[in-house]
Amino acid sequence: MQARSKARVEQILNAAEDLISKQGSDGLKMSAVAKQAAVPIGTVYQFFPNKSAIIQTLAIAVMEDVRTGLTAQFSGIDSLNDAADKVEEALRGYYRFLRSNPTVRDILCSTQGDKKLQQLDLDDSRKNGELLFDCLEKFVADSHHDQLRHMCFMNMHLTGSLVRLAVNLDPVEAEGLLSQFAIGLRNQIESLPDQKAHDAEGGPAMQPIPQGAKSI
Repeated sequence: MQARSKARVEQILNAAEDLISKQGSDGLKMSAVAKQAAVPIGTVYQFFPNKSAIIQTLAIAVMEDVRTGLTAQFSGIDSLNDAADKVEEALRGYYRFLRSNPTVRDILCSTQGDKKLQQLDLDDSRKNGELLFDCLEKFVADSHHDQLRHMCFMNMHLTGSLVRLAVNLDPVEAEGLLSQFAIGLRNQIESLPDQKAHDAEGGPAMQPIPQGAKSI
């Protein structure tokens, strides 16, 4: 029964993804999903109470795949300069990924119009921020780890928002935005107080980001 249920869920999700690819997530209807999946409408509701639940499941799968990619991207970071390079590579890689996958783009963009899905997006940014923090903390003075954690969370969330904006723009304008944001990210990372130098020399404190200030 579990195997059959799993197969039905995959069947429904594949049908929903196919419909989204053709008409977008805004026009997704439960009856259309049932027809596309060739299952009774009651079967769809058995696993998914509403359209948002379907989109949430699809979005979670995409987010987990992206986080797996980030984990690989950030592995082996050996300095703050190296971290700046890899973070910029991740930014541009994510842009290329969404640019070439309009269905995925639509699924992720749809999280902005539903409060529950907005929270899902926020939680995803927090997890990605923690992933980046874990890669950077060994290079940063212990006394600044709280500020580092805030910076990582903020920039992972801003990265997602910026890329979703950029993929809807002309490529030239998108490149301009990505380049400016990448400069800001690099400056923030490379200006972090080095753990050994700071502890040994009592270097200047990392300045907190003023409330309401932009990252670049």
